[in-house]
Amino acid sequence: MVNRVLLDANVLIRFLVRDDELLYQKSLEIMKEIEEGRAEALLLDFILAEIIYVLKRIYKVEKTQISNALKKILLNDHFYTDNKLVTFEALDIYANKNIDFTDAMLCAKKNLEGFEIVSFDKDMRKC
Repeated sequence: MVNRVLLDANVLIRFLVRDDELLYQKSLEIMKEIEEGRAEALLLDFILAEIIYVLKRIYKVEKTQISNALKKILLNDHFYTDNKLVTFEALDIYANKNIDFTDAMLCAKKNLEGFEIVSFDKDMRKC
């Protein structure tokens, strides 16, 4: 039976930034299990938003690097999101527009699923 896991933000952050060798090695083992299909991982949207926030604000990683790294991880067949198409669209919008990831998710839903965005945020015009 395949182990089904919900990943917390800190696992992927440790994997991506490798700032604590012990935690990096543990995260690497988790990622290998997923890559090899011994585990399936669900990455929830709000966890993805937390990862992006921490990488950008705390670690000062460029938006395009964040987007590319997360898309590479999510290309694995054993990584799931609520909707990969919307998530990839949001990562592209996030990398290319001056908006945060949560706004990019709204834009992606609008672009791909026809939703109308109701917001007081002027950034929503950037969709």
